Amino acid sequence: MNKPNLYRYFVPILCCGILACAKPQNDWSETASIWIDEGAFQRADSLLNTVVKEHTSNDELRRADSLQEIMRRWRIEFPYDSVQITEQIHARFGDTITSGQIARWEDSGQLEMRRIDGEKRYFRRAVGNLFHLVPELSSRAVQSGDDPRIAHLHSIVDSTTRFGAATHPVRTTVHYTLTVHPNAVPEGDTLRCWLPYPQEIAPRQTDIELLGSFPATHTLAPVGTPQRSIYLEQVARKDSATRFEVTFRIINRARYFSQDSLIKEVQPYDTTSEIYRTYTAERPSQILFSDRLTAKARELAGNETNPVRIVSRIYDWIDEIPWAGSIEYSVLPHIPEYVLSSGHGDCGQVGLLLITMLRSVGIPARWESGWTLFPLASNLHDWGSVYYEGVGWVPIDVSAGRQASDDPAVRNFYKSGLDSYRLVVNSDYSYPFVPRKIHMRSEPIDFQRGEVETSERNLYFDEWDYFMEISYE
Repeated sequence: MNKPNLYRYFVPILCCGILACAKPQNDWSETASIWIDEGAFQRADSLLNTVVKEHTSNDELRRADSLQEIMRRWRIEFPYDSVQITEQIHARFGDTITSGQIARWEDSGQLEMRRIDGEKRYFRRAVGNLFHLVPELSSRAVQSGDDPRIAHLHSIVDSTTRFGAATHPVRTTVHYTLTVHPNAVPEGDTLRCWLPYPQEIAPRQTDIELLGSFPATHTLAPVGTPQRSIYLEQVARKDSATRFEVTFRIINRARYFSQDSLIKEVQPYDTTSEIYRTYTAERPSQILFSDRLTAKARELAGNETNPVRIVSRIYDWIDEIPWAGSIEYSVLPHIPEYVLSSGHGDCGQVGLLLITMLRSVGIPARWESGWTLFPLASNLHDWGSVYYEGVGWVPIDVSAGRQASDDPAVRNFYKSGLDSYRLVVNSDYSYPFVPRKIHMRSEPIDFQRGEVETSERNLYFDEWDYFMEISYE
């Protein structure tokens, strides 16, 4: 069976950031996409250079530029050759690691490699990921001790006497900074910057206050914008970093739905409703019902008819997939298929897999993401929510997984609950910003770190830094 060319959907979304732009490409774009997927970068680059020289339409030029940028990002993601990766493995695990072991890890996909123009190239996080993917090495990883979330989850479960109640409010102040490196762009160029900004999601995230920004002049995306941002502009100065800042205050609450109560409360789906039709549909480039994905979802669902139990079964299966540091999403045309092929994934990757599998068996599900705000453990994070008829949207976090607790409610908390320490920025993925971004995004799927561009080009992650400072009241 021929391998589908998923870049046909992906490249327009890189350019436009919206599904409406997705459409089949012309012959040169199809050919270049296939060559990129096969690792024939020199052939693809030669073809794309010819397209650019022919002075085709602006749309085609932008498409060609996006495909060339994808290749550049693949090279950034896979910077090491065989000699360099072996040196890293010996430095991390000792010289007793044999070439045979390394070959087995590579063959199994535990040591992530792809061929670029016939040469083996290794993922920049491949060695660190071995701690998570190779059982005999996992014991060497530094153990972090007790999970501080457990006590928080116990408290939520014990004190939630009303089904689906929002409890345990936490007020935080967030100061977010994005700094463009000195001389990343010529002096006098105007830098256009989008920083993450909280969604209004009652009752979980409320009382949002903008306390200030730098520069002070800004454009705040309207409430309900699926990927919400605050937009800022500044002129670059020679030999100086360009800093963008936003400070805001929010109140977040936990929300918990007992699994046993959910099973009793759910009603048969109204398959004619807009919610059902929208959130059980495919949505290129990521939510696509491939044969093996759909077959696995149906296998796990079996003859079960209660959606809560079906969700639990699929959740438990995905929870067995090991976590590993991720390749940048911007080079992966179909993330759920990547997880199935590689056998591992990070929070957003397994989250998209869960959402896609649920939709494929007729259970409405959608994306949600931003940051976790746990003290001393804040980080980028992705999760989602499931719609149950008669109940509404219920949060779910498959990456958090089953918890180390003897209490079933705590162990399964994240199947139908969310803690108090979340910053929700996105209620969906791959949506346009306000105002619109002109050039290809650094991250076309998620939006947590920010985005920067000039009138001429996008600035990728290697040209700027970001930092979040959190205080608790």
